[in-house]
Amino acid sequence: MIVFSVRVCVAAAQRAAFLASVAALLEPTRVVPGCDCCRLYTDCEDPNAFTLLEEWATQEALDRHLTSSDFKTLVAAIELSALPPTVHVDSVVQRAGIEIIEAARRAQGLL
Repeated sequence: MIVFSVRVCVAAAQRAAFLASVAALLEPTRVVPGCDCCRLYTDCEDPNAFTLLEEWATQEALDRHLTSSDFKTLVAAIELSALPPTVHVDSVVQRAGIEIIEAARRAQGLL
């Protein structure tokens, strides 16, 4: 799995324009073949800071997305950032869930 994330901090005056642009892209991105997840989060400490998180089945699927017209719209929205955006592309080899927490707590005698 490939995780693409971008953190953007917009000026208060640009907040509505940023949200309108990015919100319109969420559902179309979710239905692209290879997209496993697409979510936009607001920072609870800064209402003008946002993180877009996308999970892709393969690098090829992400590459197709990065060259799409929808991604060009996203780039335009990112350019509204008042600070340099933070972009990460991470390869995930393994994903685990709550069983990891249970195992750690069991190992410490907490369960």
